[in-house]
Amino acid sequence: MLLSTSALLAAAVFVGEVAAHGYVPFIRINGTLINGWDVNTDGYATPQPVRVVRATKPDSGFISDVTSGDITCSIGNSKLPSAEITASVAAGGIVTAVWNTWPIGHYGPILNYIAKCPASGCSSWKADSGSPWIKISQETYDGEWPSDKLAKNGFTHDIKIPKNLAAGSYLIRHENLALHGASQPAGAQFYPVCIQITVTGGGSYVPAGNLNFPGAYKATDPGILFNPYQGDAANRAYIPPGGPVASGLQY
Repeated sequence: MLLSTSALLAAAVFVGEVAAHGYVPFIRINGTLINGWDVNTDGYATPQPVRVVRATKPDSGFISDVTSGDITCSIGNSKLPSAEITASVAAGGIVTAVWNTWPIGHYGPILNYIAKCPASGCSSWKADSGSPWIKISQETYDGEWPSDKLAKNGFTHDIKIPKNLAAGSYLIRHENLALHGASQPAGAQFYPVCIQITVTGGGSYVPAGNLNFPGAYKATDPGILFNPYQGDAANRAYIPPGGPVASGLQY
């Protein structure tokens, strides 16, 4: 059952007060809020609800080991939805991730990937083997870290869906990467979130896939082992992990 926008936003504020770590209790498409995964309630419900945002364990903490299977979609990535569910979005449209909270000073980029789901659907697919992912967008330091912009913008981030993406079912991998402790090995904090969508309209671009999670990141990558306190010039030279945005995408 869909709640009113005001009720959902009020719940989001409450969730932000309860938990310190970041997760995505809602997404927004065309002005409509859709339930994501609420770590304070959904994991404890019987039966557990079916959500378009993949479940994460109740601690909602970060991932520090880039070789962990949790790096794909969140802590507890082995848990899949009990039924097929996706959110519909037109190619060229926007999926807004609505985070519960994000602290100023957890500096870092925001990275977005997408993978084409198999014919069996998204909900029965972990997306943690092979190389199904491509990077569709990223925001890096431009005088301010994207993470701080997120914190100042109502904890929201817009994920633009390429207008030439072929219709079908996809997983979005949306990630905040916190670098405030990343000057030391294993100090980077990864907050990946997977969102199940069905793209309508679109064109003929089908992602061939060139990235795997785990596997795409190494602990010594310059965008992972990085000191964000070096100053403006060093931050502007920051190179995010995962390589460049895939070629051939249209926005």
